[in-house]
Amino acid sequence: MQWETKKVLVTIKAYPEYSRKHGEIVCVAGITDEGDFIRLYPVPFEYFRCRKKIPKYSWIEVQCQRAGKEMLQRKESYKIRKEFGINIIDDSLLRKDGHTPWEERGKVILPLVSPSLEDLEKKFKIDKTSLGLIKPYELIDFYSTTPLNEIDKERSKLIQKTLFNEDRTVLDRIPHIFYYKFRCSQSCLKIHNISIEDWEIFQSFREWSNRYKTPELLWEKIRQRYYNDFIKKDLHFFMGTDSRWGSWMIIGAYYPPKKSEIKDDDVKRKISLDDFN
Repeated sequence: MQWETKKVLVTIKAYPEYSRKHGEIVCVAGITDEGDFIRLYPVPFEYFRCRKKIPKYSWIEVQCQRAGKEMLQRKESYKIRKEFGINIIDDSLLRKDGHTPWEERGKVILPLVSPSLEDLEKKFKIDKTSLGLIKPYELIDFYSTTPLNEIDKERSKLIQKTLFNEDRTVLDRIPHIFYYKFRCSQSCLKIHNISIEDWEIFQSFREWSNRYKTPELLWEKIRQRYYNDFIKKDLHFFMGTDSRWGSWMIIGAYYPPKKSEIKDDDVKRKISLDDFN
């Protein structure tokens, strides 16, 4: 298989994990300059911290080839050529000087919207399509499958690491406990309950565990951001399948202001979700 040089807009970062073979790694997904979804794996964690940090919505250049040994042979999966490295070649879609270029981002991202989750499921059966973007017709709920006392145990573990000055750059295990309930289209009769695997929500849990002193308050703040704030946005979900079973998960969110509010983005300077992108 030949190595290819691709230009990719980074739109999705899964929470880092540890691999016996590769060490600390991240699964990254995005959109090529040809308008196709792509999954890049394994990307060393070092590219997402300190001076090497690659923000979401950076255009990067990477050498990669199709992941021929992947069990499900997912259409968009590529492995990177580590010795080539990853280079940021364009940061024009990053937030700068208090302005988020939502319209410019949308020109790249929104043409890839699928009509429903069912449509993506059909495509997976046909050609192993395993990445997609949907706009939920109705966001019904954001919830956790884990009782508050169990959430508090996980929160306490993270706090203990801070108290004993353990290296905070080392990966923390974050429980995969967050779900959305939604209808994916007006014609869809099914209510979907889908887990969230986005780095952003896991990082919020990690950072806020020490800031908010009770599990009730921690959960309140997480729900405020990822439900109450999201329902006010023009919310879309990046969807992806796992590598073993082909089950669909929410792997990222795209949440520009509703169209009537985009022009006011430079005027409204209250701290909001936009400040994290």
